[in-house]
Amino acid sequence: MSAPLWRQAFDAAERAVAPRAESLVRTEHFALGAALVRRAQTLASRSAQGLSARAWHLLNLPAGSDISRLRAQIGSLDREVRRLTIQLEQERRRSATSRPGAPRQTTPTTEDSDADGAQPADGARPRPARRRAQHPPRP
Repeated sequence: MSAPLWRQAFDAAERAVAPRAESLVRTEHFALGAALVRRAQTLASRSAQGLSARAWHLLNLPAGSDISRLRAQIGSLDREVRRLTIQLEQERRRSATSRPGAPRQTTPTTEDSDADGAQPADGARPRPARRRAQHPPRP
């Protein structure tokens, strides 16, 4: 049984075009053109993002970059609170076991295993907001 007519037409076109397309995409000019197109796309995207951020800021509303920065700050604070909570619990356990007559804990708890996976908040801090507060004009 032979292939459908549309498939035969596709295969014939592919056999004619594929070798030329392969030789084209392997050239230095194609690589340069692809890099220039990618750079132009990035520039256009950044320009559009900057323009939309300025428009949102003119309306005194947060832009996407503001939200991203706030999310990073919240994540950093969350990691710091977790780290401090784990340290506090460890200090409480140490002080409880150092007292005479206090029960000793020998099996690791879930908090101990959580402490092993805690990440310090010593990484790069998010940048502060670039905009300053808008004040009414002075009389």
